[in-house]
Amino acid sequence: MAQVKHLAAGPTELDQAWGVRPGFYSVFMADYQASVARADPVLIELCRLRMAQLVDSDFDRSLRYAPASAAGLSEAKIGALGDYGTSPLFTETERLCLAFAELFVIQSSSISDEDVDRVQKVLGSEQFIYFVKALSVVDQLQRSVVAFDVRPGPVVPKTLSDFRLLQAA
Repeated sequence: MAQVKHLAAGPTELDQAWGVRPGFYSVFMADYQASVARADPVLIELCRLRMAQLVDSDFDRSLRYAPASAAGLSEAKIGALGDYGTSPLFTETERLCLAFAELFVIQSSSISDEDVDRVQKVLGSEQFIYFVKALSVVDQLQRSVVAFDVRPGPVVPKTLSDFRLLQAA
């Protein structure tokens, strides 16, 4: 964790970096967990992992969202994320949401009304709101992890209780 000069005590690098502000860390991670839990587990996990590829977050790529695994998301499908646009493993809804997530990460200001309409049409208004909120917290955490150079560790931070290490997924 070359980017952080003063660390808090904690079992993982995420805890050490974010633990410098324990109140904020607690509130943010509770919001993260709640926001992700309101979205479709497979859909948000595919988007989370695609976003992790784009921002180069080894930390995020080392984790798997347990509810998505329980819902049937396979490592084969995760392995095909780079080809989601043409792979038969992905549904049209997943393709639309992954493309939207890419725009969200790369340049959110480029998201058009048509992009919103396409995703909202397949998710519905309420689920679209939950989906975008989940993308927002995922993006925030991933960018901080990359900025702080947080690396994967041997355990999952307790603040990410619905996640498992890739090896244990």
